Amino acid sequence: MNELLKDHGYLYGSPGAYGLTEKGQQYAEEQYHSRGTGGYAQYNRSWETRTWSDETAAALKADMEANPEGFGAGNSPTEEDDDLGYEPFMDGSGSGGGDDDDPQPSWKGLAIGGAIVGALLVAPHVKPFWNNKVKPAAKRLRDGLAKQESVESTDS
Repeated sequence: MNELLKDHGYLYGSPGAYGLTEKGQQYAEEQYHSRGTGGYAQYNRSWETRTWSDETAAALKADMEANPEGFGAGNSPTEEDDDLGYEPFMDGSGSGGGDDDDPQPSWKGLAIGGAIVGALLVAPHVKPFWNNKVKPAAKRLRDGLAKQESVESTDS
């Protein structure tokens, strides 16, 4: 049914990602639903439903009689969607053809980000390490050098 509605200009998109065209908005209402239960994103499902009016069947029948081939006869689905001015559905997985407007992260940006994350992970351990290891070792080294200098100065 969705393909038939798409062929005659009431819907655009692809299975699982249909939307109403201007023509379809005359005959249907689209509602957004969300469970919104909190917690993890995979449990917060969202979806859209369309409720078609009773006049849709008569309008579709008239369109089918007037143009049995459909709204975009001879066009591929991509050309039809372009003619209507609609963007293709993008799921955000990065497999949309490679012409994304979002810049790809550079190695320099990734290195800086990694350094920041590393610093945040190491920060709680730095102060105890400094106080328990570095300071005592530096004090022993300084005291040892001071003894050596005093022994050398008394020998001369």
